[in-house]
Amino acid sequence: MMTAILAGCPFSKSEVLTEEQLQSLVNEKFMSPQIRKLEVLPPFVNVQLYLETPTLILEGDFQPLGFRFNGTLDADVFSDYVEGGITDPIPFGIEGTANLEYRPDDRAFFFSDVKLENARIDLDIAMVETLIIDQLKKALRQELGSLPIIPLDEGDVLYRKLGSFPAAAVVEQGRLVITPKVSES
Repeated sequence: MMTAILAGCPFSKSEVLTEEQLQSLVNEKFMSPQIRKLEVLPPFVNVQLYLETPTLILEGDFQPLGFRFNGTLDADVFSDYVEGGITDPIPFGIEGTANLEYRPDDRAFFFSDVKLENARIDLDIAMVETLIIDQLKKALRQELGSLPIIPLDEGDVLYRKLGSFPAAAVVEQGRLVITPKVSES
């Protein structure tokens, strides 16, 4: 799939992807669900999240990418706080913006400068939800920077093009332009 996306592009220093091509690449490469353990609040020491494949949105020229994640979190953490307990996973969603950069040592694209704008937990207990949302946003802001959004394999055309150079991604004219940061000697 990735080869088909990139095969028609002439060789250049930059790689250009439409929003549809970018999302197709994320859908193909993101390992879903990503299971993450977060420390949210002192009695809720380990909250386990299951993040589904994100949706990436090209916001505007020279603006960070928009993103949306949906997923679930383990509910047994809340069983001491809810009468009758909760045993089913609790759905949640987050939205925000971030820059996308390629880290050659990890062979993957990661978010940087993450800003969370909205977060929701589908929990009918307002007090618990209010306490958790702020803590969840804080923990996720840090966690999302270490989450490989687009891991690449040696056989991927984009990996071969970027090689061992870091790369930045910028939105220009409604497309994502990925440019290697090649040091000039």
